[in-house]
Formats: sequence, structure tokens, C-alpha cells
Amino acid sequence: KIIPAENIQVFPNAIDKKLFFPQDKHEVRRVMGVSDNDFIVAYVGHFINRKGSRRLSKALDMIGGVKSIFIGKGAEEPDCEGILFKGHLNHNEINQYLNAADVFALPTLAEGCCNAIIEAMACGLPVISSDLPFNDDILDDSCSIRIDPMNIDEIAKAIETVLNDGELKTRLSNGALEKAKSLDIETRAKNIIRFMESRIN
Repeated sequence: KIIPAENIQVFPNAIDKKLFFPQDKHEVRRVMGVSDNDFIVAYVGHFINRKGSRRLSKALDMIGGVKSIFIGKGAEEPDCEGILFKGHLNHNEINQYLNAADVFALPTLAEGCCNAIIEAMACGLPVISSDLPFNDDILDDSCSIRIDPMNIDEIAKAIETVLNDGELKTRLSNGALEKAKSLDIETRAKNIIRFMESRIN
């Protein structure tokens, strides 16, 4: 049986605003013992080829002088210079580490709707991630730089762009926060119920 297109709608995954929200970056870094002068790239995901931990690690070494936070575990551990933290965290601990960062990068090859990306946006982080269709529902030019996830040069260039363009960084950060407002759990639930009621009626 063919389902009519009007009976199909995509509802991206949602953020728990009690766990992921903006914090004062200066205060978070003070508690963590991190300098305000550091530019920090955050990654959250398994350390595997699909997620791109090694590709990001190589891109960071191409730039030099950039710090990083790698949250996750797996066989393909990043080994770039400047890693401030590498390892597994409980879900309720990730927010603090994201708020210490300047940008979130995930050169992933395949996703459904990536929770790590929307949680980073809820913390106000500009996103650097794949230009593949699975990101189309959550990422656009207002909040992200889309890259070829297999192109290490392109990943490095995107990070350098955010590093060197403070105005762009602020615009993407504000865009991420705005986008995240529509991706909270309550809004998602209301939208699903509204859609179901419209189909029933």
C-alpha cells in the first residue's frame, strides 16, 4: 500500500532542555581550568570511522594551536595535539564540556537525526558537519558550516573559518540557539500530536 505524501512528516529528535542549555563560558572554563584564550573544538560520538574521530583529529593537527574535547569511546581514538579531554562521560556531564567549547565538529558519514548535533546547538555552538541529506532537517546556513565528511582539508578550513571570523561565529551561535528552540521535547510532542489530529480529522 502506498501512503500519501501528505500523511508523512519528519519530526527530528528533540533536546532535553534540563540537560542541555547555554552556560557562562568564562565560568565553565574557570571551573575546568581552561584558558579563556583557547579556541576549543568539541566532538561527541563513538571513536569510529563512520563518526569521523580520526578525520577530525587529522584536521586539527593541520591547523595547529587549537584545543579539543573528544567525548566518546572506541577503537579509532583521536591523537592530535591539544586534546584537553578524551573519553566517556555520563550524559548529564556533557553539557558542561560543550559549554566550554567554541564550535562543535562531527564529520559523520551516516546518521538518522543526530542527538549530539542538536544538543550542541542547544548550548549555542556553531556546528561543522556533513553536507549529506541526513543533516538537512536540522542544519542550514544559519547555524552551521556543511562539509564533505571525507575531506580533511575541508574540515580544517571550516574550523579555521570559525576561528578567524568572530562575527560569523556569533551569527552561527545565535542561529544554533534559535534553531534549538524548535527542537525541544515539548515542542516535538506537540507537533506530533497536532499532525496526528490533523490526519484523523
